[in-house]
Amino acid sequence: MKYTTLGKTGLKVSEIAALGVRERSDVPILIAEDSPLLNKLIVESLKLAGYERIIHTQNGQEAYNLIMDFCDKGRLAENVKCIITDIEMPEMDGHRLTYLLKNDDRTKDIPIVIFSSLVNDDMKKKGEALGANAQLSKPEIANLVQIVDELIS
Repeated sequence: MKYTTLGKTGLKVSEIAALGVRERSDVPILIAEDSPLLNKLIVESLKLAGYERIIHTQNGQEAYNLIMDFCDKGRLAENVKCIITDIEMPEMDGHRLTYLLKNDDRTKDIPIVIFSSLVNDDMKKKGEALGANAQLSKPEIANLVQIVDELIS
């Protein structure tokens, strides 16, 4: 199957195939992305890269509520090992999500990747100040996979 840029998103899924053969991974990854198209693309890209356990949420509040529920039940470590979040979302944006998680002893060590079309120099400074582990602009889908690989290894 040949993967190409997805529609108007500019995301090059074909770059993931170029990363080579990968072992399957049961590392649980949580995604907070309000665009159904981009949410689907990120999930498909991670699955193509070998990640099978993916939870996708539609905004930061939904992601936060789910993470807090896992914390309350003592099941965080088995359900979330990495978080990928957009910045601009309804109910709670990715910066607020990052701030809340990085300032909670139960969640502060979970790697957070901000993956947004809004990533520029000013936004990178803000993301760094909030504790984001990595920040990428949305066309960098292959880099997203590589960053996730590095953060969870």
